[in-house]
Amino acid sequence: MDERAWIMETPDDREEQYFDGGGVMNFDHGPFRGFMEKRLLRPGINLYRVSATSDRDWSMTPDGDAPAGHLVLGTMLSGAGTLEAAGNERRIWRGGGRPFAVSLAERQITYNVGAGEQWSAVTLLFEPATLEDLVSRDVVPPLVRAVLKDGRLPVSEVLDADRALARAAQEIFNAPYRGTMMNLWRESKALEMLACHLDRLGGEEPQRAALTTRELQRVREVHELLLSDLRTPPSLQVLATAVRMSPRRLNQCFRLVHGATVFEALLEARMQAARHMVRECPEVPLKTLAWQVGYNQLSNFINAYRRRFGVSPGQHRRMSES
Repeated sequence: MDERAWIMETPDDREEQYFDGGGVMNFDHGPFRGFMEKRLLRPGINLYRVSATSDRDWSMTPDGDAPAGHLVLGTMLSGAGTLEAAGNERRIWRGGGRPFAVSLAERQITYNVGAGEQWSAVTLLFEPATLEDLVSRDVVPPLVRAVLKDGRLPVSEVLDADRALARAAQEIFNAPYRGTMMNLWRESKALEMLACHLDRLGGEEPQRAALTTRELQRVREVHELLLSDLRTPPSLQVLATAVRMSPRRLNQCFRLVHGATVFEALLEARMQAARHMVRECPEVPLKTLAWQVGYNQLSNFINAYRRRFGVSPGQHRRMSES
């Protein structure tokens, strides 16, 4: 059983959690509520299920560097946040059904989750020997082959929502059986989930091969321009012209680096700025706050905030004050 600690942190709290003898980690005290479960499906393939929430921003990090050559293929079922893996740009994920692929690559990997978000996910962890076996069957896409060739290759991808993957992951998460039948059900659905992942990654190359150095620099410039004025940010066309790229190619490159389109990243930045002001600036009226992050209509801001965090900004402010 995995004996490493998982570090759970909020801005003002830090806990170490461990799997028990049954492969379950329960968050039943402190600022966290939820669980994480680990199950061996077959040699070289481990299944993880996680569902947790907190009333504060929080993060979850395995203690110590992860082993080389291992690959995580997973699906975010609900919640929103960021995925940070040393050697890769930060990835933004939000909403259900978002598949992701991360190489462990002897580095630290952190999942950051927003306050009030019920985060749930299903992931499969593959050991190098299992990947070797898959490669011998000639069904592994280039991205997976690259990880196998270089166990320290930093790969971190968050893809667009996928209905087939989301369905398979949800059926794993909420198995209709118990005991031996549940194990069989999960293994069959995990193989279905794996097949969907391999198909989805079939056309994906590692990020470093997908962008030129110049394109990566231009994406960074666009990101800085985008966040410099949340009230009246430049349009996609203006941003693309500023860095001498087509809007379509800019969005493609932006998604590869940040896991989101330019518009999605802008919306996320606005919501994060708004949440900070809701909690830290109680003297600022919500109408003024909404205007500062680009919303002329308070009702539109409230609706966007509720969709993102599950509560209205007024409710969030009252929760913070209490």
